[in-house]
Amino acid sequence: MSCTRIGSRTHSRRLLGVVAAALLTSCGLFGTPAPSPAPTETATATASTRPRLELSTYQYALQTKGKIRVAVKDGGMPIIMRTAGGYDGFEAELAREVAKAIWGQKDDPNTHIEWVSVDDSTRVSALTSNQADITIAQLVTSDDLKKTIDLSDTYLKTGQRFLVKKSNEDIKETADVASGEETVCAVKGSAAEANLRRITNDRAKILSLDTLEFCLQALASGAADAFTSEEIVLIGLAFKDPNLKIVAKPFTEDLLAIGIKKSSNADRQGFREFVNGALLRIVADRTWARLYANYLLPVSGLAKQIPTD
Repeated sequence: MSCTRIGSRTHSRRLLGVVAAALLTSCGLFGTPAPSPAPTETATATASTRPRLELSTYQYALQTKGKIRVAVKDGGMPIIMRTAGGYDGFEAELAREVAKAIWGQKDDPNTHIEWVSVDDSTRVSALTSNQADITIAQLVTSDDLKKTIDLSDTYLKTGQRFLVKKSNEDIKETADVASGEETVCAVKGSAAEANLRRITNDRAKILSLDTLEFCLQALASGAADAFTSEEIVLIGLAFKDPNLKIVAKPFTEDLLAIGIKKSSNADRQGFREFVNGALLRIVADRTWARLYANYLLPVSGLAKQIPTD
């Protein structure tokens, strides 16, 4: 440290005395100065438990900003449903696990999530227009979709099944509708109708109606013995009506994944891999199995331990 020299010897002695007194006081010999405020226990814990992320990554940018925008589709419980405090359901919990991977297990993930409501027509454009950082909205992996956005590893394998009355004991597997003795309702012109015709070699007795609601009415009235659609749709319907159940193993395969905006000029560097790492962690520590058992198993009836079961 450089100092400025004052002219006379007397003046210098006086200045040295003032400086010495100040130094002694700061050392606590002539009194105790007011202590600096100590960091709070919460602040210390947060700083020490927050994951250390590479500075050049998108997840670090999110951590610094303090928020992640998650696009979700309110499809009803137990998949996901809007509540007074945000969202509840299986997909909402997956969003919270991604947030925990960014801000740590001790942070409340709800304080870091900005929910973005989307529907089938906007769940992809929310990413491409930079309105969301990730989309968890029942996106089915496909080669065409991968041309537009990046997709995580699978967070749930599902497929087409049947919805029947709980009293129905005649339909348990797909083979039970292939004889043509049971009437299965399907939405007219849907992929579900085409899949059923294909898997049964066109032997199933199909009642084709214009809407899902019409099929549910047919099931309730007895005009149809079953309704077929994607399991993710049937889970929501069976959750709402305790008189219905889902039967048969899936006879098609849909792999649901988290949508991520494609990197442009490395602005999403490492983010897809990071999201995959978060999914891998919750599979390894059995968080995924617990969430599935809590939310989906009671309605689906199919036991799963990992997303690809």
